[in-house]
Amino acid sequence: MGYGAAGAGGQVRPRAFISYAHDDSAHVEKVETFYELLREYGVDARIDLVAAEEPQDWSLWMEEECAAADYILVIASPAYKLRGDRKENRAGVGRGVVWESRLLRSEVHQDDRAWVKKILLVVLPGRSKEEFPRFFGGPEITRYLVPTLDETGATELLRYVLKKPYRVPPEVGTPPPDFGTRRPQVPASQEPGAADESPEGLDEAAWQQLAALLGGVQPESWSEQAYQWSFGTAGRHGRAAAPFGTPDGDLYAWAEDLGERRHVPGTVPKPVAFAHALAAGYAAGESPADRRRARALALWVDRFLDGRGLPKLPEAPGIRRSEATLTVRLTDHPQRQDRFYVEIWLRTTDGRQPRRLQPPEDAGSLAVDMQGARDLLGDCMRTLSQALTDGEGVGATKLARIEFAVSEGLLEEAFEQWTLQLRRGARPIGKLYEVVVRCPDQRCEFDLPLLWSRRWDWLTRQNGQDERATVRVVDEDVTCLDELIGKWRENDYPVCVAVSVSPAREGVYAALDAGMPVVVWQREGLRGDPAVPPLTSLLALDDVAKLPDSVAKLRRNTQVPDAARASVVLLWDDPTNPPGADPLSDATLIA
Repeated sequence: MGYGAAGAGGQVRPRAFISYAHDDSAHVEKVETFYELLREYGVDARIDLVAAEEPQDWSLWMEEECAAADYILVIASPAYKLRGDRKENRAGVGRGVVWESRLLRSEVHQDDRAWVKKILLVVLPGRSKEEFPRFFGGPEITRYLVPTLDETGATELLRYVLKKPYRVPPEVGTPPPDFGTRRPQVPASQEPGAADESPEGLDEAAWQQLAALLGGVQPESWSEQAYQWSFGTAGRHGRAAAPFGTPDGDLYAWAEDLGERRHVPGTVPKPVAFAHALAAGYAAGESPADRRRARALALWVDRFLDGRGLPKLPEAPGIRRSEATLTVRLTDHPQRQDRFYVEIWLRTTDGRQPRRLQPPEDAGSLAVDMQGARDLLGDCMRTLSQALTDGEGVGATKLARIEFAVSEGLLEEAFEQWTLQLRRGARPIGKLYEVVVRCPDQRCEFDLPLLWSRRWDWLTRQNGQDERATVRVVDEDVTCLDELIGKWRENDYPVCVAVSVSPAREGVYAALDAGMPVVVWQREGLRGDPAVPPLTSLLALDDVAKLPDSVAKLRRNTQVPDAARASVVLLWDDPTNPPGADPLSDATLIA
């Protein structure tokens, strides 16, 4: 297949036409982000949104784009399936998809084998593999899942379109003159099948325990590394060639797939090696839920190996998480209330040490007003890709969270509304990333560091759904906050306080004085708005570990009024990851 567009330096770029339906504004925004991602990574992508900047004969435009494209990327959605199947009953609605699907249907029928190389079925976040017209076939036709709109999520698709496969067949060598004979895998004195009670090496009890650990747990971007590692390393007894791709389903389904593969008696079963590698991956994460799962998997692996008399497994190499966090630290200026000393730190989960991006590490401290802090964050974001890759390849790490470490006076600042200037306009950071606040300087006195750490340790050991994890502070509790603080300090739980009082400030301060690492509340200026529902109506509080993700999803939910989305503040203060250096002092600051 020849590519049609030449890029910088004469390098030829593949041309891709994006065929999709305008289901709603949220879906169109995802498709546009996907389009921008493709172009950023070297694909000459084409989309109607850009073509609409000029007058068009749309039927001719669609025909020409389909004919000129090296690839046609069909985006799954309910409206695309409805219109492609000719079931749209509203007159004049979705005519673009109807026309494009007619062209694609013709191409499928003309060559029922070659079309799958050009017409690629793409599933963006929140969509389903079933949301394609019937003429594209069923599950036997490849679907490209893009779970996240970044290079990591689109890796499989980008590798195919850019002709950069992960695996290539090795050169075929010369056969040896004498192959020899196969070494028996079972000793002659041992009856066949006696080495294991089941072909996969795990008995029923072990499978039940593994199902409790991995059932319903969806794979993450790094999970394929664990799956590949479970097949062993070159030269290891029992090592097998890893297959292309990964199974469908949750992580337990992946383990079942491994269990169905050949197992050499006397070696560690592949599902156990998989659990061991997953434990290493989860241990590298920052989420309490990840660390808890890592402990549980490691304990299961150890018990299985000890019970079978098998040797300990080596450390799983190369199981690397790819998340990053930016910490914006604002310290009050001792003389000027409108200025702050600012530092911006980058922390990753791939083993690198945290480092200060702004001001540069060889420079002095920097005092700015709030707008200056916004501008400095924008400067960091524009050069962030270089800091994230650090010479290890584009997209090696993705930014997941921005946290603001501030004094108590800034806790209600609407940081998630700060905007980033992207190619097609400004977008609030709260709609792109998890945004949380921290208040570490309030943890430095008396026994608060100990309480803070012990509560976080409890959260990583216990299930975030434990009924003891969260307490709610309502208006009736305002007169007895001192009593509540004393009660909370008696145990390592609760770890989260949901404040539903007005003003919220007193409840938040009480939570900080009890060493709470997690506090969630509604901003004072918005809580009284008739359009703003109570906190418990906006946010599920039944799993503390999921709160950063839950708040991020709330801020993106266009079905919720703007004032309600902007009302929620989440303090998420992980004591195991201090925000940069020690607190700034006057002696180290320069204006």
